[in-house]
Amino acid sequence: MTYILVRKLLRDVRPALVVVCLVLFVFATFWVKIAQRVTVEISPVFTSIASVFGDRNLFQNLMFKGPGKVSQAALGWGDLNFERPNDFLAMGMLHPIVLTMCLVWGVGRAAGAVAGELDRGTMELLMSQPVPRNRLIFAHFLVDLVVLPTLCLAFFAGTQLGLLLVGDFVPDYTMLKSLTGPGGRPLPFQIPENPEPLPVSGLGEIPGLVNTFALMFAVSGITVAISAAGRSRGRVTGYAVLVVMTMFVANTIGQLWEPAGFVRPLTLFFYYQPQKVMLDGNWLTDIGREWPGVPPVSGAGVLIAVGLVGYLVALRTFTRRDLPAPL
Repeated sequence: MTYILVRKLLRDVRPALVVVCLVLFVFATFWVKIAQRVTVEISPVFTSIASVFGDRNLFQNLMFKGPGKVSQAALGWGDLNFERPNDFLAMGMLHPIVLTMCLVWGVGRAAGAVAGELDRGTMELLMSQPVPRNRLIFAHFLVDLVVLPTLCLAFFAGTQLGLLLVGDFVPDYTMLKSLTGPGGRPLPFQIPENPEPLPVSGLGEIPGLVNTFALMFAVSGITVAISAAGRSRGRVTGYAVLVVMTMFVANTIGQLWEPAGFVRPLTLFFYYQPQKVMLDGNWLTDIGREWPGVPPVSGAGVLIAVGLVGYLVALRTFTRRDLPAPL
């Protein structure tokens, strides 16, 4: 019976799953082209001009001061460098489009786990079958273990296709060669004659996307817990969105305003750091920066634990509650 339930749930989400996978796939493919454009055409120009002033990172430092710091904090870019293609590829997993699609999927699908069935009036029919209530929650758990990795693989496949299509990342100094100073004199730029291709690989996205899976699973677990106690899918979706957005805003404010930093470990987004996993292989999140004395923890581990707790709460709630009759 569990197998039949899982098949039914997968069939229900199949159209939305195809659409979301396609969006993530196309975005990841185009993001590779954007990464190539920035790292081989724009960044070399800025770096060469800045080197005249004795600071190769002059423009990057200027960009992420003042208003630019808001974007940096909101996306958690940290010390990512525009000159390294892998760094820019890592930004793709922090892009608002990716975060929005992941959160919309996590909330939207999980909100219908219980409340959606009650809302449609199909829960009575489902419970009339020889299906224990705990089996329904377990089926939704298994569906998450299928569809969430599928979403991550769609993003990874898009990156690999993009790398295959765009070719090598060879710095282009054509624009600098065309610039001249007063009287047509060449400007004092150090331009390599035969620049070497920049090292780039999308394979590091695999461990980074584990963190993305963990974030979606945590959001799904929280939403399933709310859904197990509700009967209106719209209301459950509203509550879940409110919880997630409150965490996102709190984490962003904590990054921008240090006195509010103590709230960040209470949010999911504090533990979502796929760029560290992808670039440095660092799975640990330093809670001690905000809560002195607390040792580092695995960010992905915390997110997965939150998702599991959410499912356990949903299991307990759903197996003990009275189900209202359909209106």
